[in-house]
Amino acid sequence: MPLFTYKVRDKDGRVTSGVLEAANKRTVVEKLRAQNYFIASIEEEAPTGELLALDIGELFITIKTKDMVIFTNQLATMIGSGLTLTSSLNVLTQQIENKKLKRVIEKVRDNVEGGNSFSGALEKHPRVFSSLFVNMIHAGEIGGALEEILRRLATFAEQAEDLKASVKTAMTYPVLILVVAVGVITFLVTGILPKFENIFLGSGVPLPMPTVILLTISRFIRAKWYMILLVVAAIVIGGYLYNRTKEGRFNLDAIKLKIPIFGSLIRKVCIARFARTLGTLIASGVPILQSLRIVQATVGNSVIASVVDNVCESVNRGENIAGPLQEGKVFPVMVGQMVAVGEEAGTLDEVLNKIADFYDKEVAFAVRSLSSIIEPVMIFFVGGLVGLVALALFLPMFNMIQVIK
Repeated sequence: MPLFTYKVRDKDGRVTSGVLEAANKRTVVEKLRAQNYFIASIEEEAPTGELLALDIGELFITIKTKDMVIFTNQLATMIGSGLTLTSSLNVLTQQIENKKLKRVIEKVRDNVEGGNSFSGALEKHPRVFSSLFVNMIHAGEIGGALEEILRRLATFAEQAEDLKASVKTAMTYPVLILVVAVGVITFLVTGILPKFENIFLGSGVPLPMPTVILLTISRFIRAKWYMILLVVAAIVIGGYLYNRTKEGRFNLDAIKLKIPIFGSLIRKVCIARFARTLGTLIASGVPILQSLRIVQATVGNSVIASVVDNVCESVNRGENIAGPLQEGKVFPVMVGQMVAVGEEAGTLDEVLNKIADFYDKEVAFAVRSLSSIIEPVMIFFVGGLVGLVALALFLPMFNMIQVIK
């Protein structure tokens, strides 16, 4: 039988811990309660070999947004049908296909059965449940609207995933084309051009400038390829380390917002995320200052996060939200004006959701426009590079033919 590690308190408040062997966790709970203990936590101990196998297996399993949406919707349906939270979680542990998520939900269920709150049990798994998720569940527990909160979380996750997918679609094509172009050009310069080099040099014909440039590049790549790899690796590692510093992240995020075409898209995505997250949190009953702190951590851009930090300070002083948004010059004037109207009318959550809907549509339109523009531009770019290489190969041949004639 499995072993269970427990931590309990007696009537005097003294904490005691130990290990019990039982068929299941429910039996352990009954035994401890029969001894008039208040249960703090109960954890099942897995055999070392089994635990190692599970950990290795789970390294290759990820919890996708789709898994979380299905779990959240199913839990909301069960609670809405009148099932208790523990019964709902128990049923879901038998239905969830994702093994990693299943283990997490089992631990959450055990914590809830042990006397912890649902939000407190979720908070122990920050890699699976974000601060947004935990705080909204906490608000739902306090307000007695857990089903509604779960529905909102599922809707929020679906909308966020749609936005993320649309941006990925816009970025994938140009990146793929660029990688293919670099691969083709590298192959032509290092694999094809060297085979003609001896012919060109042995002919005694003066080589045109494009050919001389490409031959120089080809020799350098073949002789110093390891230096190129080292430089690229140094740039990547240096950029990564710089991005981990507060100043570096802020500067790089500021540069992202100024990139032509893509900067506008990034800004719209961040504004949509800001409005959607803040509107959902406020509508769910999470305190405004706490909501703003969560938004600051999840908005995805340090420049915009700094503006949200100014908003937090303003709210902490008893002032409004709209003022710092308009002063920051990061958010469009329209956003500040609509937020001001929402604050005055007491409908801030509705206004924020309308702003999010507007910018979601703006992002979708920008992605479609970007896709239609990028395709011909990338084709022209790749065709131009291949044409230059071909020109560098054929010009010496034409000169050799003229000499022979």
